[in-house]
Formats: sequence, C-alpha cells, structure tokens
Amino acid sequence: MSLELLNTLVGTGTFIVIAATAITAIAELRHVRSSNQIAALDELRESSESRRFRDAQRFVVNGLANALEDPSFRYQLLHRNCRTAEVQESIDNMHVVGNFYETMGLFLKTGLIDRDVLLEIWCSNAVRDWSLLAPAAAIWRRVMGGGVWENFEYLAVMSEQWLCAHPDGMYPKNVPRYQLVDTWREADAQYARIREDTSDASTTEVLRESLLTR
Repeated sequence: MSLELLNTLVGTGTFIVIAATAITAIAELRHVRSSNQIAALDELRESSESRRFRDAQRFVVNGLANALEDPSFRYQLLHRNCRTAEVQESIDNMHVVGNFYETMGLFLKTGLIDRDVLLEIWCSNAVRDWSLLAPAAAIWRRVMGGGVWENFEYLAVMSEQWLCAHPDGMYPKNVPRYQLVDTWREADAQYARIREDTSDASTTEVLRESLLTR
C-alpha cells in the first residue's frame, strides 16, 4: 500500500469519525430540546389545571372588568399600602394569571417550546385573558414601564396573528372530516330568543320545560 493511499484512507476515516460525532451530537441536542419542551409543556399544563389558577382565572374573566370601573380599586393597584384584603386578593388573582402567561410568552420567545404546538393549545385563552388584563397592565406601566408582562403581550400578539392565519384551526387538509349534524340548532336558537325576550326567570323556566317536552 502506497503512502499516498494510506494518507487518503486515514483522512477518509478521520472524516467519517468527525461526521459520526457531529451526527451523534445533533441527535443528543434534539433529544435534550425535546425533553426540555415536554417538561415545559407539563409545567404549563399542571399550572393551568390547578385549582389556584382556575379560581384566579374565574375572577379575571368574570369580575375584573367591574372591579376596574371602581376608582378606589384602580388607586389601590398603584398604592400597595392602601390595599384592602379584598383588593389584595383580587390583585393576587391577577398576578397568578398574568404571570402564568408571562412564563408562557418567555418559553415562546426563547424557542423552548415549539411555536405551533404552544399557540395551537393556548392561543384563544391567551388573547382573551390579555384583553381582560391589559387595562390593569396599562395602569401598572404608568410607574413601572413597558416591562410589565411584556412576554405576555408578546404571546398575545403572536396568538392573535396565529388565529388570523388559521381561522379554521390546524386540521390537516389532506385528511377527511366527519360531517357533524347540529341536531339542536333550531331548538337552541328558539330557546335563546326566549331568554332574550323575557326577564322573568320563572317564565323562562316554564318555557324551557315546554320546549323540552315537544
């Protein structure tokens, strides 16, 4: 075997070893990234399913808008020493929800979780809850600047863009869908009209029973 051929074989062998090492490293990085993503998704899922988060979100959805109409409540948002126990509880609820999405937005911004995976799961709730908490964020930003819930804001923007780009969801286009039959569409529309046309609860209940027995 000539020296030239030997050098060629050695060079080829070295290249193969380097390539194999690089492939192994890439595979390990992908595995680590996948593991980190699963862990982050599990963390978000567990938080969103906890009783504490659900109670806090219930206040944000059902009570925050009315609370913000009260100037005393808005004043206490900025003046910690003046807060009543009731207002502090409300603010704690706001922090639970806002900080949850702040963490989610950070995961999205840094690429820790795949963009489409995260947005497909949480985009609607993120947009809704941002719209409810944004007025409070604006008040806090008067004194604390634009960093208040900036990752939450980023998440909401990305979520809104995702919803605009996928108005019908992410169902694969090459997969057939079932033709769903909306059995109670007309009956529900009629019941809704009844509810809107009467303010008497007892009358509404009687009419509901009459519809059910038809």
